[in-house]
Amino acid sequence: MRTEFLPSSNADVMLDTTLQDAEALKGYAVHPAHVAVADSKVRPYTKTRVCMDYEI
Repeated sequence: MRTEFLPSSNADVMLDTTLQDAEALKGYAVHPAHVAVADSKVRPYTKTRVCMDYEI
């Protein structure tokens, strides 16, 4: 998770993850531990969410 940002940024927090492939991303999105944290620690405090998935 990143919280250091430049004054030109328009976000407060960024979660940066690296996964093996698209299938791993699908599994991560629905993993019970991930969903539990998202539901209890992120979604209640978040107005908007932006996601950018890409392959390298």
